[in-house]
Amino acid sequence: MDPNHPACGDGSPADTTTTETTRRRLLAAGGATALTGLAGCTGIMNSIAGAILEDINVLNGTDQERSGTVTVVDPNGDTQLDESFTVAPSDSDDEESDEPSSTPTYSEVFTDAGEYTVTVALDSPINETSSREATVTVDNPEEQHIIVGLGADGAPNPIEILVIDEFSDLADRFGDAA
Repeated sequence: MDPNHPACGDGSPADTTTTETTRRRLLAAGGATALTGLAGCTGIMNSIAGAILEDINVLNGTDQERSGTVTVVDPNGDTQLDESFTVAPSDSDDEESDEPSSTPTYSEVFTDAGEYTVTVALDSPINETSSREATVTVDNPEEQHIIVGLGADGAPNPIEILVIDEFSDLADRFGDAA
């Protein structure tokens, strides 16, 4: 069993099933974002991305593989997620490559609406930043997602932690760089 992808029902506080989403699927959704954005139909793109995104999503915008841990504490003070991850570099989705790439996603993390504390610790720093902790508000646990962005273009910090309702919120947050 892959330690980055525990099996369902492992007895953790919340059943934190990790879905390995291929970078190709995520980029396809991003490509759909660009196309539908040009056509003015971001609703279609958000529907596609909504099927891919989970409660917690780690995205790598750097040209290097990144490893670390992500911890999420719920509004009641209970740890709902404490997992190691490895995420492929953003440029690893070469069509001619047989190497798999993934975007770590974690479901069944949100328990209630409220403030969640997210802590990310990287094994190697991005621009001298190796960790970040942020408290974010999740108002609608059924519809919202936490994005952990590593080295995202246009981001004010090397490690960004934010809540989005829809995938297009990333473009609103980072402009055309998302």
